[in-house]
Amino acid sequence: MKGQNFGLLYFLMVLAQIILCNFTNLGPYVMLSLLPAMVICVPLTVSTPLCMLLAFATGLSVDWLSEGLVGINAASLVPVALMRKPLIRFFLGEDLITRSDSFSFRKNGVGKITMLLFLATLIFLGIYITLDGAGTRPMWFNLTRLGVSLACNCILALIVTNILTVDDRK
Repeated sequence: MKGQNFGLLYFLMVLAQIILCNFTNLGPYVMLSLLPAMVICVPLTVSTPLCMLLAFATGLSVDWLSEGLVGINAASLVPVALMRKPLIRFFLGEDLITRSDSFSFRKNGVGKITMLLFLATLIFLGIYITLDGAGTRPMWFNLTRLGVSLACNCILALIVTNILTVDDRK
């Protein structure tokens, strides 16, 4: 059922991200985002250029409907979409890419998927925090924000991945 409704679940996650951006302010050190995990969970049958367009549209819609700086989520999410297949290939194996198979916690293990999500979130947050600071904040602040946000977002990414991935091994 999850595989058939991926588009609907993705749209609902975008709405959840917009609500999260608009109504949660956990301070200057924490930035919560579901977006990197959502892009990683896009089915592998979707080509990289199409995934990059989806990531750009998703990021731009979140920027436009929630945050004041238009383009920052889009600019941070497109590199995650570009690196999606190489990251999956590195952490989950080449055969997953060649078969355009889906991944899940049961098939691939929590450890591998956690490392995949950690690196995708690190790419997203590294670009986001660099663009957000734009040379106006000290390096210690940006690194602290990166560390705290990375810890919080990895937990969110595991939850989002569990919702969006199909477990067809029963």
